[in-house]
Amino acid sequence: MKTRCYILFLFHVLLLSFIAGWSMGCKKSNHSQEVPEEPLPTDPQKDLYPGVPQSEIYEVRVVRNRKAEKSVVFQNTCPVYSPGYMNMQENDKFPLEIFAGRSIHWTKFSFSGSITVEVKVLNKNKVPLTGAVRILPSRHNVSSVRDGDVIRFTLNNPGQFSVEIGENGYKNGLIIFADPPETNAPSRQQSGYAVLNNATAATVAAVASSSSGIYFSNGVHNIGVYKVPSNIKNIYFEEGAWVHGALIMDGNPNVKIFGRGVLSSGKLNYRESHCIEAINQSNNIQIDGIVVADPKYFAVRLIGQNNKVSWTKVIGGWVYNCDGIAAFAGSTVNNCFIWANDDAIKIYRDNITWSDCVVWQLNNGGVIQMAWGGSNAANVKVSRVDVLRAEWNKPGFNRAVINCVGNRYQEPGKSGVQRNWLIEDLVTENPVPIIFNISPDSFSPNHIHGLTLKNWNVKMTMGTEFKNSIIGNDPDEYFDGFVWDNIVFNGTKLTQGNWLQTTNMTVQNLVTPEFK
Repeated sequence: MKTRCYILFLFHVLLLSFIAGWSMGCKKSNHSQEVPEEPLPTDPQKDLYPGVPQSEIYEVRVVRNRKAEKSVVFQNTCPVYSPGYMNMQENDKFPLEIFAGRSIHWTKFSFSGSITVEVKVLNKNKVPLTGAVRILPSRHNVSSVRDGDVIRFTLNNPGQFSVEIGENGYKNGLIIFADPPETNAPSRQQSGYAVLNNATAATVAAVASSSSGIYFSNGVHNIGVYKVPSNIKNIYFEEGAWVHGALIMDGNPNVKIFGRGVLSSGKLNYRESHCIEAINQSNNIQIDGIVVADPKYFAVRLIGQNNKVSWTKVIGGWVYNCDGIAAFAGSTVNNCFIWANDDAIKIYRDNITWSDCVVWQLNNGGVIQMAWGGSNAANVKVSRVDVLRAEWNKPGFNRAVINCVGNRYQEPGKSGVQRNWLIEDLVTENPVPIIFNISPDSFSPNHIHGLTLKNWNVKMTMGTEFKNSIIGNDPDEYFDGFVWDNIVFNGTKLTQGNWLQTTNMTVQNLVTPEFK
């Protein structure tokens, strides 16, 4: 009898062990995030980026079909002010001292369907694992779970995401660039492409005039400031390609710059060159999928017509004049991320459409810059803008979520007209110092006729030296045609009866807006 009971006992122990083991192998979080079945494999990309700083704070891996892949996390650290170093100037001292000790970290990958992202914090002195964790923008409704020093969340759609850990984690923040799959990648054997490995300025200069494209293969390149010759119409960045330098189209239209690689201006001097520039009738420029890293001047400056910018990510500029994206008349910009220490969204011409963009504004420039000097812009539509942060530390003439600047640096008396604008679905994820600064200086009146703001949910820190203002400088031509449709300001919907008091707005030469 004792023997029989002992056998039964052993049977139950073995059965319970089997069930427990099976359950652990199938473990999932209560948010349906995948937990990998196997240990993290060796990183196949660890040697792809020699000399490129990688994160000392974060480790990121992506789980697909229960298989974990490490995603390289890059690190950009605010430089120390050093006059003359790489042409640093006196006016660089102020922003660099403000952001001293700060860094921004980022990683990129492509996916479809649903994936789980795991973020491990390696340095809890820099980023303490205290306080709430938010995955922004909030419109994506991404929730996370924390398991020790690992934060886990599921992404169901591509986009650009900020992982905010605690109150001050953003000072060494992490950005996730989750792109859709590539659908237009050329092959290395494709006719017309010059395939370059570890290219230099001499290498790109030596590309045959019979080539119509350049293919930057994975690895690190250093091409300097490259003036793209007229025969080159396609510039492809392979996944894993890191290209130090800048691309300039001067009288060279119809150029496509695309791929899943990185263009970095980190080795250029400050204000030596815009990262990507198109001038002198360089129209129909396309930029798709790449990261523009470490700008020392404008990131993307396309002053020709009919350009298309999509899934382009700007990250890592710290000094002034690090503007985001400018794309002139007839252009479209969509699904972009902009980190800027000057104007982020620059709109100075007619028939421009922006949509689905995420902005992190530092301490200079406007998020949406309506005008600069005597620029004219009609028939403009901006939709779905998520402002992660705006870090203005003192008032300035070009600091606000929506901003209009006069002509103080150009020809006095030259006026501009902004007509028929729609800016809809705008969110500030954190309170910002100022929302409205539509106050061009008196040297160059700007005239605004038709501005519709629709479905805004914005938060502003009140009681500071920052003040909202809409001031028309021409008493003979008031701002008119303003329509504000469902604008929520600090939790209060603005109406005809409360908008001035709620926003603490200074108004001059403005026809009272219509409220819906």
